[in-house]
Amino acid sequence: MVKIEDLKRISLFKNVPVHLLEIIARESQLKIFGTDTQLATINERLDTFYMLIMGQVAVIKELTPEIDVIIDYVQSGSCFGISSILEGSKSFYTAICQEPCEVITLSSQRMIQLFEENHELAYYMMLDVSKQYKRYMDIRAQMILKTLDKNREYKEKMSVMLKSSSID
Repeated sequence: MVKIEDLKRISLFKNVPVHLLEIIARESQLKIFGTDTQLATINERLDTFYMLIMGQVAVIKELTPEIDVIIDYVQSGSCFGISSILEGSKSFYTAICQEPCEVITLSSQRMIQLFEENHELAYYMMLDVSKQYKRYMDIRAQMILKTLDKNREYKEKMSVMLKSSSID
């Protein structure tokens, strides 16, 4: 069983009432992984939701066999693998511990059952996942706009594309 205090360290659970955290605590496991441990592998079935208490995990996407891009560094207090609750979900990234990591894990199958049994729990988790997703999309949009501002030729091409795709 995981401690409630550990769950409270996860930003996703900031606004979740204690009685719901108790449910998650009973169903989760606390694991310690060493540096370079691969938690998720690209194109493999994703069946675990990860909550990082301590450490850092690199989320990597292969562009070509020679080029990998680090999409994100997951920091303490963050989560990944929420798409594991979607049936048949496969990882679109590889996740590797960059240092020793203390991680709370919850099987996606059990998480789905918990959501079906307790709609309040599902509501709180999905509300915070939606907020997190919006933050990421806002950051990505800002990055795209900065790139367009620095590269006038891209900005001009985008402007032409947008004008040609508009409905009259």
